[in-house]
Amino acid sequence: MKTIVVCLIVIFSIIQYSEQLQNLLNTSMHKCITCLCHARTGCYRRENCARYSISRSYWETAGFPTLPGDSPDSDASYNRCINNENCILNSIVGYTSTFNNLDCNCDGVYDCQDMLKLHLFGEQCGNIMDSNQVRRFNNCASDNNLSRMTSNDLCQVDAQ
Repeated sequence: MKTIVVCLIVIFSIIQYSEQLQNLLNTSMHKCITCLCHARTGCYRRENCARYSISRSYWETAGFPTLPGDSPDSDASYNRCINNENCILNSIVGYTSTFNNLDCNCDGVYDCQDMLKLHLFGEQCGNIMDSNQVRRFNNCASDNNLSRMTSNDLCQVDAQ
């Protein structure tokens, strides 16, 4: 009986941890996150974005995205994730999704601009004070056919 219980625990653990990451490479979400990271760090490498803005706590809030075979309760899994392009993308999508598609600029659309503010400020949707971040985001958005930030005004956002 004890052997059966142990086997079942192992099987359920494997099933739970083998959930595949969504492939976000070469998608519109990939373009958005490229611009988000460029705005944040000034470069286009997601690894730099991860190093500067995906803390262990951020990764946990994102739902512990892991590579196949990794366990979410390990520092090694976190470190492998923030060095893997697709895992970085899934971490940022997972984190920003925890705020229920919060419309940070109150334009009626949840888009890359909202994700940028959520990534930087969480549900507070703060104002981006660094004009270089706005400029970098807008330049990248133009290059990738994404909507540019036209105003950095805050609106009254009801966090859910």
